[in-house]
Amino acid sequence: MNIKNNKPKKNSGYSQGYFPINECQKYIGPGPIIYRSSWERKFCMYCESNPQIAKWSSEPVKIKYINSLDGREHSYFPDYYMKLESGEEYLIEVKPSSQLQKPNPPKRKTKKSVANYKYAYEMYITNMCKIQFAEHWCNKRGWKFLLVTETFFNKK
Repeated sequence: MNIKNNKPKKNSGYSQGYFPINECQKYIGPGPIIYRSSWERKFCMYCESNPQIAKWSSEPVKIKYINSLDGREHSYFPDYYMKLESGEEYLIEVKPSSQLQKPNPPKRKTKKSVANYKYAYEMYITNMCKIQFAEHWCNKRGWKFLLVTETFFNKK
């Protein structure tokens, strides 16, 4: 599967679309540049405007990982690659911090609250598995893995 074939969705609840590749000076790799949230769009703009960033790419690699929920191998496509002028290389995942924190069980055990908790817990476990495998993948190449959350954009 090519992640670039996974088109933006109109009614996903997130701001999704195509970042204009023809306006990019530093972008490397195949197009299209798909942003799957408003934070990913902001990160594209950040990469293009930051003078410390020499090159960047969208969904550049596929990393195989084992999800501990089902014990099976899955594919993970980190959001971005970035190479700084200093030569440092990064893989970046843009995520809300809420998806990186273990959720609290619901106080009231309604059907809906239990289902929401189960979904959030599975998302958390899956994200932790992806992060573990991505960090290992990066370490083998001398790269760094960076999680970008809303706090990254609040500092800018």
